[in-house]
Amino acid sequence: MSADFPVFVTLRTSVLVARAEPGRPLVIALHGRGMTERALERWLRPGIDRGGISWWVPRGPLPQEIEMRRITYAWYVFNGDQTALKESMDEARPYLHDLVAIARRTLRPSSVTLFGFSQGAYLASYVALSRPDLFDRLACCGGRPKAEFVKDLKAARGMRVLIQTGARDAAVPPDVVAKGVAPLREAGLDVTEKSYDAEHKVTAAMAVDLAEFAAS
Repeated sequence: MSADFPVFVTLRTSVLVARAEPGRPLVIALHGRGMTERALERWLRPGIDRGGISWWVPRGPLPQEIEMRRITYAWYVFNGDQTALKESMDEARPYLHDLVAIARRTLRPSSVTLFGFSQGAYLASYVALSRPDLFDRLACCGGRPKAEFVKDLKAARGMRVLIQTGARDAAVPPDVVAKGVAPLREAGLDVTEKSYDAEHKVTAAMAVDLAEFAAS
């Protein structure tokens, strides 16, 4: 005989403050599965170095051992089951809600852009589009907007969205990304799509375009 008991766990994680400029736009950037916050920060450096924007790069709360003695992180667990996926994403959402609340109290940013790469893009789209009161802009790179998880897409019509796609991205091909973008356009969101001659990564051109989008 077995039974399920609820267990409440406090997630321990950290935030890499790549640049802090109070009163200026803020980008909160979510890395992909199997990455670290420092790996994403290196990719974003061409955009960060332009100045004029604060950049926070949090670490995903779920550690995983990819190779012996090499620990990377994830934001949620995905085993193919969509119901379980949403439940796992919902566990990460309060952390990001708290993070942006802290940022607004301490930095008082003029705007907040939630950016995500790969797994981070799926989560960023769900989180930002579900809470347009907390986020001003959404940027997704190498991931499909998870529009089907958002209860009321039309409530996010005031949010600007940037979709960055690698033309040679075999992990999340352009046609897969397009399936997630269509519902956003149908709901009346302001969506900008940009394609790059790239595989599954954040290129220097993507980082610069992200900075320009967040600052605009």
